[in-house]
Amino acid sequence: MLFRKDPSRKAGEIVERLEIAVGKLLVAKRTIERLKMEKRDRILIMTAFAGMPISSRGMAIMYIDSALKDLRKTKKDLKRLDDWLRKHRVSKYYSAIKGVIEGMMSEIDDVLENPDDDIDVLIRKFTIIRTSAQRLCDLLSRLI
Repeated sequence: MLFRKDPSRKAGEIVERLEIAVGKLLVAKRTIERLKMEKRDRILIMTAFAGMPISSRGMAIMYIDSALKDLRKTKKDLKRLDDWLRKHRVSKYYSAIKGVIEGMMSEIDDVLENPDDDIDVLIRKFTIIRTSAQRLCDLLSRLI
């Protein structure tokens, strides 16, 4: 089973995954900004010498795709957590927990439906989702 005893631990893992995803987006943003400031693509030159040329934009896109993949995993884990909490009727505060989970799911759906948003918008949305996940983790650790 996914959560034998402590679903708050899984919520903590969700928070960590979202923090890593925000970090990936920040790396992508800095890579794009550095490319705009410089005339030459240093990453392309370095990787070409190594025998596998990858542009800075390609690298940034890889980081963004990885962050979106982390978000999809988070959505799956939230569904499992919600099912587990509903099945085990964890506490009388389930409606509050359910509200936080539903809010996170709608925010995640918004990001996944519009992945072509500006990088700053994506970072802002990921940060909001991470804050909601931290709230969920706090609720679960107090109630369970």
